[in-house]
Amino acid sequence: LMQEIESLNTPESEGFTYVRERAAMETLIQRMAAANRVAVDTEADSLHNYFEKVCLVQLSLGGEHYLVDPLCGLDLGGLLDVLADKPLILHGGDYDLRMLRASMGFRPRREVFDTMIAAQLLGLEQIGLAALIDRSFALTIGKAGQKSDWSRRPLSEKQLRYAVNDTRFLERLADRLRGELGERGRVDWHRESCRAMVESSGRDHARDPEDAWRIKGIGRLTRRQLAYLRELWRWRDQQARSAN
Repeated sequence: LMQEIESLNTPESEGFTYVRERAAMETLIQRMAAANRVAVDTEADSLHNYFEKVCLVQLSLGGEHYLVDPLCGLDLGGLLDVLADKPLILHGGDYDLRMLRASMGFRPRREVFDTMIAAQLLGLEQIGLAALIDRSFALTIGKAGQKSDWSRRPLSEKQLRYAVNDTRFLERLADRLRGELGERGRVDWHRESCRAMVESSGRDHARDPEDAWRIKGIGRLTRRQLAYLRELWRWRDQQARSAN
């Protein structure tokens, strides 16, 4: 663990591999094929674009850390095939799996261990990743970069270092939480909850058109005012779609 902590302060090449070229992708696929499990996270651009997409995929396996750029034109088919057949570790994985499915058609074929679900089943009050890392390893990871526009290139060193921390400690964290679940006899609960999450993330959820345009405070408006508001919302939605 101390080596991992120290690597946070080392140059980029020593802390992780930024995968933007074919040779690096082939090396990653080979490493993944030999790995027992893979920690996964994603960064998307939902805060900056109407049509959100995966802009970065973070992978950690056996103490090695990779940031895969899906926007640089690389063929991700081989990577996704290998990844689908590996046990995965995620934190709050429902969104990541939905985004990977929508952007890349990815679906896991092996078990998924979700550290947020584990924290919930353990009754922990703070279930965010940063809080769990602090609780388990007495480490503070920064949140700078959380609201970045991940679709813009080039990504900064600060963004990359923020992103790699999302998976850097997941394997060790999963081991710690799995042990605590075992002590409380809740391993089966967790397995069932993770399975349900994976199944849910693979289904299309139709949006209720009446829910889509809800705005805070509309309960105080008259029917005439609501009609104006709805037309304004529709206009804004059309403009947002056009401009992405």
